[in-house]
Amino acid sequence: MSSFFSKSLKNLNHHAYCIIGSDSVRLKLRSVLESDHDISIQGNPDFFEHVHDIFTIDHARALKSLHEILPVNATGKRIFIIAPNDITTEAQNALLKLLEEPAHYAHFFLIVPSAHILLPTVISRLSFIDCQSENDPDSQSLAEKFLKLSLSQRLEFAKNMVDDITDKKRPKQDIVLFLNAVQAIIYREKGVKKGFEEMKSLELVRKYSTDRSPSLKMLLEYVALKV
Repeated sequence: MSSFFSKSLKNLNHHAYCIIGSDSVRLKLRSVLESDHDISIQGNPDFFEHVHDIFTIDHARALKSLHEILPVNATGKRIFIIAPNDITTEAQNALLKLLEEPAHYAHFFLIVPSAHILLPTVISRLSFIDCQSENDPDSQSLAEKFLKLSLSQRLEFAKNMVDDITDKKRPKQDIVLFLNAVQAIIYREKGVKKGFEEMKSLELVRKYSTDRSPSLKMLLEYVALKV
């Protein structure tokens, strides 16, 4: 995936990127920025990384304040990596002007599990890099296994996945990545026409999975029944 990133970020032509993928993407991004663009990660006052469960209006305000500070390093760049599982509507609205007219020295990288959590107005201001298929073999493997199970086994699978998230063995964003992988398999094997109802159900579940306090077990059980 590093080569994939290197090509996508060859010249850092854009100032606001959105990367679809899991947390492993963030580590790969750090590596490419350091190796290809001479951007130090450790002890660099021009490098900022924010990992959140939910990115709020307060986080957005703090980011806007940091953005106004001029770079101090020779690269002349300030790098901002924001990696939330979800981002509030208020925070997105607060970032609109910043993403539309960032300073020439600023480069923003928003890493999210799915573009579905973003407002259309935010999406229109971002350059997208979809790394999901490049970096998420775990979700792909889980989705393939899930689709081969009986209904009772699927329900048990759903319970175990939610238990792992509750016990902090898995991040919550794995739900969205799993749903993305299930949808990709259905699309590949059935196409839009035959798989329409199943993909429609997955879209609905994916939408509700990013709510503030979703019932993940209920949502996965719904998927077990519908696909």
